[in-house]
Amino acid sequence: MRNFRFAFLAFIAVSAVAAVSYFLSMHAGGSARISSNTQDWGGFGSYIGGILAPAASLLAGYMVYKSFASNAYQQKLLLARESLSRLDVELEKKLQTPFNNICFGDEYYGRPLRDVVDALSNNVITTTEVSSKLILSLLHNIAILANSIRYYIGLLGGLPSAEKDNHWLGELEKIYWIEKYSAVCSRMVRIVGQSAFENKVSTEQLRSFKLILGGEYGL
Repeated sequence: MRNFRFAFLAFIAVSAVAAVSYFLSMHAGGSARISSNTQDWGGFGSYIGGILAPAASLLAGYMVYKSFASNAYQQKLLLARESLSRLDVELEKKLQTPFNNICFGDEYYGRPLRDVVDALSNNVITTTEVSSKLILSLLHNIAILANSIRYYIGLLGGLPSAEKDNHWLGELEKIYWIEKYSAVCSRMVRIVGQSAFENKVSTEQLRSFKLILGGEYGL
C-alpha cells in the first residue's frame, strides 16, 4: 500500500510538472492568458498525452508486478502454513506412538511416548540408551520444525500492510507452539542432557528451538 501511494503520487507529480511546463512555455511565447483556440488545446492534449502515456504505462506495469508479487507471497504463506499443519499432526502422532520396548518393563510397554517422557523427566523410571537415542532423534526433528516455524513467522512479518502491525501474527503463532510443545520439549531436553541436544542440532536449529519453544529448558 505504501509503495502504491508513492507510485501514484509520483504519477501525479509528473502530470503536474508536464502541465506547468506547457503553460510556462506558452507564457514565454507571449501568451499571458488561457487560449480559446481549439488548436492550442489540441496541441496541449497531444503534449500531455505524449508525456503521460509512458508514465501511465509504467504505473500500470508496476501495479501488475505488485499484484503478481503479492499473489506469490500469499501462495508461499499458504504452502508454508499447510506444511506446518501437517508436521504438527505428525509430531502429535509421534508423541502418542506406543513405546513398544520392554526396557522399562511391562508397565510402560505400549504406553504413549509422551507418558514415557513424563515418567523419565520425573525420575519415575531410569533413562536407558534406547530411550535417550529415541528422544534425541525426536528433538532433532522438532528443532528442524522450529526452524521452519521461524521462517514462517518471518514471512508473516513481511505481509503487505498499510501499518507496521504484523508482529502480532508472529506472536500468536509462537504462543500456539509454546503452549502445545514447550513443556514436553523441555522435559525431553532434561532427559537427554542439554549438551547432547546442542551437539545434535545446528546453530540455526538451536536458535529457532529457543525462540519458538521458549528457550527455557527447565520448564
